[in-house]
Amino acid sequence: MRADVVEPGDLHVDEFVRILRSLEPHLPISDAYERDCPQLRGAWWTSQQEHMVRWFSSQKTLGSGAFTRSRPNVSARTTYNRLLAPAAFVWMAEALGERPEIVQAAADAARAEPNARKHPGLLRKQLPWERVAALARAAR
Repeated sequence: MRADVVEPGDLHVDEFVRILRSLEPHLPISDAYERDCPQLRGAWWTSQQEHMVRWFSSQKTLGSGAFTRSRPNVSARTTYNRLLAPAAFVWMAEALGERPEIVQAAADAARAEPNARKHPGLLRKQLPWERVAALARAAR
């Protein structure tokens, strides 16, 4: 497979970034989650939208610093599944139009988990790429 082509069911990171840019940067469930469970170090963004646009955009490069890659990545699915920022999962699902009760339940489950290292996996399980991709396609 060519490095600049994505598999069926996936989205190219450029297309996903275009969709993310069109979304509301601040929403009630994700803002509350980020307020309750902030990233403790290295937060430079003003919204999860800004954070995710940059994260997904950078995947086509070799990255830098702690985020260096041996090969560029154009798969939004791969990028989503490598993501470790819990508030980003909550924001993407909410901003893409997932039902509020599903987003709230996922956020509440992550809040209830005392081990913060488990939050990304827990959120990814409750807000899986397949659902996020379907919502993104509908938002085009």
